[in-house]
Amino acid sequence: MHVIHCTRSGLVSILLAVLVLIGAVACVCSRPVEADRSGSLENLFFDFTGIRSSGTSAVLKGTFPEPTVTGINPAWAVNAGTVRITDLTGTGFRDGARVFLVGSTGMSTADSSAIIVEGQKVTVHSDIKITCEFELKGAPAGTYDVKVENEDGKYGELPGAFSVKDPIVQPGPAPASSVWYLAEGSTAWGFHTYISVENPNDEDVEIEVTYNTDRGLVPGGTFFLAPMSQGTLNPGETLGERDFSTTVTSTGGQPIAVDRTMEWGKDAGNLAVYIPEAHNSIGVTAPAAKWYLPEGSSARGFECWLLIQNPNDTEATCQVTYMIEGEGPVTVEKNIPANARRSYSMADDIGAKDASIKVDSNIPVIPERAMYRNNRNEGHGSIGTTTPANDYCLAEGAIGYGSNFTTYILIQNPNDIPNNVSVTFVTGGGEVAGPVVTMDPNSRKTIRVNDYLPPDTDVSTHVHGDFPVIAERAMYWDSQWGESCHDSIGQAQAHAAFYLPDGNATPWGDETWTLVLNPNDSDIEVEISYLTSEGTGNKTFTAAIPANSRRTFNMADQGIDGRASVLVTSRTAGKKIMCERSMYWDSRTAGTATTGGFSD
Repeated sequence: MHVIHCTRSGLVSILLAVLVLIGAVACVCSRPVEADRSGSLENLFFDFTGIRSSGTSAVLKGTFPEPTVTGINPAWAVNAGTVRITDLTGTGFRDGARVFLVGSTGMSTADSSAIIVEGQKVTVHSDIKITCEFELKGAPAGTYDVKVENEDGKYGELPGAFSVKDPIVQPGPAPASSVWYLAEGSTAWGFHTYISVENPNDEDVEIEVTYNTDRGLVPGGTFFLAPMSQGTLNPGETLGERDFSTTVTSTGGQPIAVDRTMEWGKDAGNLAVYIPEAHNSIGVTAPAAKWYLPEGSSARGFECWLLIQNPNDTEATCQVTYMIEGEGPVTVEKNIPANARRSYSMADDIGAKDASIKVDSNIPVIPERAMYRNNRNEGHGSIGTTTPANDYCLAEGAIGYGSNFTTYILIQNPNDIPNNVSVTFVTGGGEVAGPVVTMDPNSRKTIRVNDYLPPDTDVSTHVHGDFPVIAERAMYWDSQWGESCHDSIGQAQAHAAFYLPDGNATPWGDETWTLVLNPNDSDIEVEISYLTSEGTGNKTFTAAIPANSRRTFNMADQGIDGRASVLVTSRTAGKKIMCERSMYWDSRTAGTATTGGFSD
């Protein structure tokens, strides 16, 4: 009796009974063979082993065709982290296949000078689909071939199918980016936190969320945002009651913008009612080893907290320097475990003082600063910046009106020498000269804007130093339940477009105001778009802004009812702008303000 075994990839052996023996040169055999898991017979290639009754054998090796690559999605990403490939298409993919990006001077893996990025977490879903991830941090920008190589060494390539781009890196608020970090966040101690994400793209965007907690990393899941829309995340659904930091990633590398809002209840005495207060800040797009935060106080009823997010796999050691108003600087050391976040009280470190903060870390981290006053009946928070500059601008500001607005400018001099600093106020009627002060080395200065302008004035502020400085703005106002406040870091540069993730307008008192500053010596035109949660019913309009002035736009004036993010673009060639967004609700009992992401 002669028998034949056929083996697929050396793993699957099927016994085929000989039906007909034709001389010494041929045989016919049969056995039913089922299709593979993709429903296709294309991959059913086998090695055939013939075994004579005498025990001798011969092998006829089966062959597989070369794979082909026909497409990849997403087709580009920035070199700031990991990109998830959700659909790599082609033919002839086999289990154990490897995936590569091949680029730069050589467009083949045979070229030793080629830059090669190998895919991780490769899953062959079928002979026509693969998913994987590429770690692109540090990869040179440029065009790459996409290569799939099976275990037998045969491969297919799609030339120039994937692009790696450099992220925009500038001082001040973060640009629109595919990765965002938010150091502050809590769902404990009576706090509620939500995260707003803006998708300014004409395509769906997949978002992945990760939380840094005292338990380490906690996955927050993935979701999709419709084109030109806004989404809102509720971390409490995943974390329960916990302090945390957040990382939000556009898995396909598309630019997004992200901010974070924390809300809590004011003390309503014996009344069984909930009276809200909140603070908010835009995120940052990358950790850094050095940060500056101009505002901070643990005096006059304030408590001040420094929140440091460590997204690294090793412990961070930070030197925190408090630049105290009217005194010399004080430095203390903080250690933040890997993939965790820690909170530090200013009062514990320096007592009751007004102070700016500098953070120097041995590895890149992300800090934020949160302040509360009057037993947490009010509070505000903000990111810092990585780069001092000779000029800082703050688009938002108001004096008086029915709410008795009071505006403060906080200036940080991080230099080891004195610094002459001048302040100019930009109003609807033009520029107004403010104070000129000489700041001590490594110090902070507070300017009360109400001392220099008449009541009922909207104002932006320009801060100029002989040497680089950092500026921040805090606003306080009266509400029916006591004082409320909000705050924002300043901006060192104007930009062509701004992305402001959070916004809400309702008939029962939710207000969203967009403040647009024109720092140019000529009039400009801007386009403002409100992007709804579904991406439907979006509103777009244009407006003129005179030279060296600012205008304020109310979201409700465009008929928006509900949540919407804001996109502001300068339509005047070569002329850039600065923006902030302020929100109020419950008859202005609560309010927040922040800058957004940007692009040029």
